Amino acid sequence: MRQKRLFNVGVNLVRFAWVVEIIAVSIGLMISIIVSYSVFTEINKFDRELTFGDYASIIVSGLPFLLVAVVEATKIPIATAMMYAKHTSWRILLFLGTLLLISITFETMLNGFERNFANLTFAIDERKNESLLLQQSIDTLEEQKKKINTIKIEKVENSYANKIANANKNFNEQVQRQNEHINEQLNSMDNNFKEKIDTELVGLYEKESKIYEAWDKERESMQSRLRTLLNQNVSGANKDKEKLEIEVAELKKEMKIKLADSTFLTRAATEKKYRELIDKKEKRLYAVSDYSTGTKALDQQTATETQLQEQLAKIGKTYQKRIDAIHSRMDYLNAQLKKQQETNEFLQTKYRKELENFTKDAAKNKSLLIKRAVNEKSTLYNKYSNNQLKIKDYDAKIFDLKRKQTDLNYEMNKLVNQNQVYRIAAYVSSKRNGMDVPHEIVGLVALLWFGSLAFISAVTGVFLAIAGMYIQKCYDPDLQNN
Repeated sequence: MRQKRLFNVGVNLVRFAWVVEIIAVSIGLMISIIVSYSVFTEINKFDRELTFGDYASIIVSGLPFLLVAVVEATKIPIATAMMYAKHTSWRILLFLGTLLLISITFETMLNGFERNFANLTFAIDERKNESLLLQQSIDTLEEQKKKINTIKIEKVENSYANKIANANKNFNEQVQRQNEHINEQLNSMDNNFKEKIDTELVGLYEKESKIYEAWDKERESMQSRLRTLLNQNVSGANKDKEKLEIEVAELKKEMKIKLADSTFLTRAATEKKYRELIDKKEKRLYAVSDYSTGTKALDQQTATETQLQEQLAKIGKTYQKRIDAIHSRMDYLNAQLKKQQETNEFLQTKYRKELENFTKDAAKNKSLLIKRAVNEKSTLYNKYSNNQLKIKDYDAKIFDLKRKQTDLNYEMNKLVNQNQVYRIAAYVSSKRNGMDVPHEIVGLVALLWFGSLAFISAVTGVFLAIAGMYIQKCYDPDLQNN
């Protein structure tokens, strides 16, 4: 009874092994159906009538997995052949074949686990993709916002202030340069001519004064000389007159004495002699008296005055020519001075007018620059206002997208926390939130976990079959009775 019971255990183990293999084959069949259906769904997305090639592609896509399912069904027969093989070489060969079939089952189970994990994480991945799309939309809006948010009020004000300052600076520099140029032109004019002419005129006035002084001196000298000569003649005549009067008086006195001393005989000769001398002296006295105080004296004085006037007229003509020459030079210099002054005044008026016109043009240019800066500032402010309205619209859209993204993140966190793989990966990586776990660690945990489960599932059927056949072989009642 014990051997039969053990034999029945072996039979049951083989049955369990077949159950495991049937499930594995069913998984392979389902995978082939799912693959074919997936291909059908992808082809049918184009919304067109399916052709023979499309149906062939759908069938061909599922046949490899169908073949894998059929091959998996041969595991237990091959394991049975291995157990009942007579030769060791066949056992080894069949063992290697069994290992290959186990690897096929391992891949099938791993594929199933992977699909199961993909289905479990599909909602998470879908929300991740939605979150990424939302993030791309947010980034796009942020980029558009950044592109239009290029106007800064501070820069606009600084640019406006700089343009106004540059306009004022250019205006001042241009006016200053033009003013310096005009001053150079004015300074280049002959402004020393007046000093030169004034100096020469002063010299001429001094020369004229000296000529007049010399003329006065010479006239006075001539008048003094002629009058002195006349006075000397008159004075000499007076002296001669006095001398002659004295001589006449002495002669008369001497005559009285001589007459008193003379005799009758000599009296007449003496008286005649003295009478002749006295008469001669008196005639001479009369002549001298007439020369000093008489008609001759007047005629001589008149002749002297006439001579004086003639000499003075000659001298006056000589000096007048010199004075006329000086006056002519003065008139010429004054005419030149007036002409040069008129020329300078004309040039000064011309240069001032040029400076005034240049200043007006520079001021007009400055006004245009300032007006342009004001218009540019106003345009930038209007553009800034419009951009701010767009930015507010973008901010509202970004806020709405971020709110949706927050909701998606909340749902993803909820789904992640419900996923065992993510929870284990969070434990492994010491992360509090499963969303923070790196994708590599999640994949590694899934690979280890599903790989181990797939390996156990792939080995279990063969192991149960080998164990069951071994027990049947050991405790077969028929073999024991023989």
